[in-house]
This record gives sequence, structure tokens and C-alpha cells, in this order.
Amino acid sequence: MRKNYLIFICLIWIFMAGCGDSQKVLSGGEGEQSIEKFDENDVKMMDQKQQYDPDLKVDANLSLTLDYPTFMFHYIEDVPADTDDQMRYNLSYSPEKLEQMLQIIKEDNIETLTFWDIKAIAEGKKEKPEKGVILTFDDGHLSHYTESFRLLKKYNMKGVFFIISSKPDNDGAYANWSQIKEMADAGQEIASHTVNHLNLTTLSDEDLQYELEESKKLIEEKTGVPVISVCYPAGKYDDRVMDESNKYYLFGRTTQPFETIDWQDRFDIGTVRMFPTTDPTVVE
Repeated sequence: MRKNYLIFICLIWIFMAGCGDSQKVLSGGEGEQSIEKFDENDVKMMDQKQQYDPDLKVDANLSLTLDYPTFMFHYIEDVPADTDDQMRYNLSYSPEKLEQMLQIIKEDNIETLTFWDIKAIAEGKKEKPEKGVILTFDDGHLSHYTESFRLLKKYNMKGVFFIISSKPDNDGAYANWSQIKEMADAGQEIASHTVNHLNLTTLSDEDLQYELEESKKLIEEKTGVPVISVCYPAGKYDDRVMDESNKYYLFGRTTQPFETIDWQDRFDIGTVRMFPTTDPTVVE
């Protein structure tokens, strides 16, 4: 009878252990073990690490060349051509034209890519699509959330959003951190446009490091996702800027007119500038 009772107690103990918090047993000193608890958030972070691993595989294809254009947008607004703010007009692209462009991308079976995808292709983790395009949005304007993100979600597409990290929650003309986090959670790439959008070529070594490193750190803190790409403010960069960027990022986008992505020159990635008069069929 006593033997049956002990078996019953052991079964109850095993059942209760299995119903508690998930645990992993770590080996400690001789004859000792320590218990570390983890929950669903730990599992989520492990999955995210696998999806967003910023370290480049040693056997990546470093001779990779991709004939995919990178398009550059700023304000996604329908700005009147006769406005007094001609700079804003020249940097704008209407939501209607952007949607037309996305419709063409869908109809032509063009895959929208991020720089995470380019990394995955180089590492052999992703098959190279027959047709691809990278849609980039500079500065982190509020319209990037209200218009660009809205349309990308509608067509199940992705873009790269270069954020000036000093703007969110400090300037109402820009998307806030909650909105940026929502975009990151939805699979959009959130990237760096430095802290203060300064001409990097004129900065001291210390200030250059600050602009590149601190922007990356803050965006990663707010989104929970590593940052692997940077866009040089106003297209100002030189060899020193690219060398410093290489310490923190895997890609650097310029404003130079070029449509091919060459891994050997991945800190000198060119772009197609979108003007308010640019026809959406430019993507074809």
C-alpha cells in the first residue's frame, strides 16, 4: 500500500512540474544544477534572432551582383506644383502615383526587397528572384506611416524606411516610435539616416561615430530589430564615411544614379530618385 502511495505522489509531482513555466536546466558546479525560466517572449526573441541575424555568414557570395533598382522617395504627399515650397514639391510623390506603382509591381510579378533580403540572397538563404526592386523612404516623415506603410500593407509588400533618429516623438511631422515599431513588426525594414541628418563628410571622427552608432542603437532599442543599412544624409559621403559605416552596418545607400547592387560596393549603393512628375511605369 505504501509503495502504491509513493508512486502516486511521484506521478503528481511530475504532472505539476510539466504544467508550470517552461524551464531549461543549466549545468553548474560539480553535483549542482541551476534552473533558468523562459516564457513565450524568450521564444519570440530566439525566432527573431534567427530571422534578423546581423552577422554575415563567412561563406556568403561576396561577388554577388544584382540588377535590381533602388527607388528613393521622400514626402508621400500630393503637393501642388505652384506651392511656394518648391523644395518640398520636388521631394514629393503622390500617394495615388505610389499606389499605381505598386499595382504595376504586383502585375509584373516584381518582388519588393529589403536589404535583409539582399543579405539572405548573398548567404544562399533566399532564392534570387527573377525581378526585384527596393523601395526606400528617406527621413521618416509621418506620411511614410499614414501613406507608404498603408499601401505596402494593402499590396503585401515591403520597403526600407531610413529614420532620422532624433525626430520620432520630438517632431509631429515625423512618424513616432510607436508607429515605427508597428512598421518593423509588420516586416518593413527600419534603417538609419543618422541622428541629426548632418553632412557627414564635414564632421570630426568623434561626431561621425556618434551620428552612425547612436542612431543604430536607438532604432534597435525602439524596434527590437538589428539595423544593417544606413543612408547618407543629403547624399554626402566619402571614403572615410563609408569606412566608418562599415563598422556598424552592412549596406550604405547614396543618392547617386545607379541601378545595380554590387556586393563589393555595398556602401556605395545608387538609387533612382522619384520626382513628383516621375511616371509610375518607371518600375517596369
